[in-house]
Amino acid sequence: MGSNSRCCKPCIGDRISGLPDAILSHILSFLTTEDAVKTSVLSHRWFDVWTSVPKINLTLGSQAAFEPFAQFVDCVLFFRGSSNIHTFQLRCSVIEEDFCRIDPWIYTAVRRNVVEFEFDLDVDVDSKSHRYEGYELPRRLLMCNTLEVLKLTLNHKDIIINPPSDCFPSLKFLHVTLQYPGGHSLEKLLTCCPVLEDLIIEGHLKDDSVVNINVSAPKLKRLRMRLSMDLVRWDEGDYKMLEYKCKRIYINADAPNLEEFNLRDNFLASYSLNNAKSLSKAMIDLGRLYTLEDPDFARDSADRMHRLFAGIHNVTYLSLSSPVYGDLFTRDRYHLPTFNILNCLELHLEPCFSWQFLTKLLNISPNLEYLVFAIHISYTAKLENRESEFAVGQWSQPDFVPICLLSSLKKICIQGFHAWPDDIEVVKYLLKHGEVLNTVKICPSYFHSEEEMKLRQKLSMFPKGSRTCQIEVMKIKS
Repeated sequence: MGSNSRCCKPCIGDRISGLPDAILSHILSFLTTEDAVKTSVLSHRWFDVWTSVPKINLTLGSQAAFEPFAQFVDCVLFFRGSSNIHTFQLRCSVIEEDFCRIDPWIYTAVRRNVVEFEFDLDVDVDSKSHRYEGYELPRRLLMCNTLEVLKLTLNHKDIIINPPSDCFPSLKFLHVTLQYPGGHSLEKLLTCCPVLEDLIIEGHLKDDSVVNINVSAPKLKRLRMRLSMDLVRWDEGDYKMLEYKCKRIYINADAPNLEEFNLRDNFLASYSLNNAKSLSKAMIDLGRLYTLEDPDFARDSADRMHRLFAGIHNVTYLSLSSPVYGDLFTRDRYHLPTFNILNCLELHLEPCFSWQFLTKLLNISPNLEYLVFAIHISYTAKLENRESEFAVGQWSQPDFVPICLLSSLKKICIQGFHAWPDDIEVVKYLLKHGEVLNTVKICPSYFHSEEEMKLRQKLSMFPKGSRTCQIEVMKIKS
C-alpha cells in the first residue's frame, strides 16, 4: 500500500501544468523566445502556451547564420496570431542585405501594440560598402502610440534615426547605449520626446570621439549619464596615460522639471544643465581621472567642473565621488558656486587633499545639515606605494569658520578613518566649532578593538562646541 500511495502523488511537472495559462505565460516570459518555444514538446498542454507570452526575446550571435534565425522569427510572429506583444527585444548581427527582413518584424510589433522595444543591431564590418548608410528605424516605430519604453544600442552609423517633429507621443523611458558613436542620430532622437520622464545614456567612447548631445525634454525627471573612455594603457604591470583628446564631447540638457541627475564619467566631458530649477538630487562619480597630471586636462577641467556645478547648485542632496579630483579646487583661483539649499552632502575622496576640498565645500554650503565623508586610497596609489604620503600634513585651519558649522550642521559621519595626524586635527576642529552638532560618527578603516578604545578615549577629551553632541566609533558594516 505504501508503494501504491507513492505512485499516486502528482509529480512537480503535473503541478506546473495545472496552473492557469496566464501564470504559465508569465513563467515563460523569463526565458528567451527560443527556449519558450521548446516547451511546446513537453506535452499537449504546453503545445501553444508560448504563443501567449507577452514578451519576445530574440538574439542572434555574431557567428550564427542569419537566414535560419530570420525563418524562426517569421514563424514565431506568424503563430502568435493577433495577441499583443508587450515587450519586443531584438539583438542580431547582420549584413546590409538583411535590413529588409527586419522592418516587417518591427511592423508586427507595432501592430500588436508594443509597449517596450529593445533593439541592438550589429552590422558586419566586412559587409559595409563605401555607400553604406546604415539601417534607418522605421517611421511606424517612431510614431507608435503605445510605445513607452525604448532601449537602443547605437553603434557607429549602424542605426539611423530621422524622427518627424511629432514622434514618440507616449515614450516615457529611453535608454541609449553608445558604442563608438558617429553621426547625429542621438542628437535628433533627444529633441523630440515630448513626454519623456527617464533618460539613460551610457557607453564607451573612443579618445577621438566627437559627441554633441542636446537633450530637450520638458517633462524629464531623471537623467543618468554613464560614460567611459580608455585613458590608460597597461604595459608590463605599469600604466601610461593616453593623450588627452576628449575636448569635443558636449552634453547639454534643457529640462525644467528635472529632479535627479546621476553622472558617472572617467574623463569629464563638458556638461551644461540649463533651466534645471526642479533639480533636488545629484550623484556625481568621476572615477579616477588618470589624466589629472596632463597639463591640457588641468587647464580645461576646472572650467568644466564649474559649469557642471553651476547646473546643480540648487540641489538639496549631493553625492560626489572623485578620488583624485579634489586637488583642482584646493587652489585659490578655482571657484565653485554656492549651494544655498544643500542639506545633505556625501563625499568620496582620497585623503591626500580631501580635507582642503572638504573645507571649500563647507564654505559654499551654508545650510548643510548632514555630512558623510568617505576616505579612499586609490588603486593606483597603492600600486605606486604612495599610501604613506597621505599621512603627511595637508590640513590647515580655514581663516573663517564655515557658516554651516555654526548654525546648521547636525550630523557627521567619517568613513575610512585612519587616525593620521590630519584626520585627528580635522575631527578636533569640527567638534570644537560645530555648535549644533548632535552626532559625530567615526568609522575606522582597519582598527583593532584596543585601537578603537584608545581613539574613543582621545576623541572624548576634545572640546565640543555643542553640549548635546555624541561621538560614536564603530566599524563599517561589510
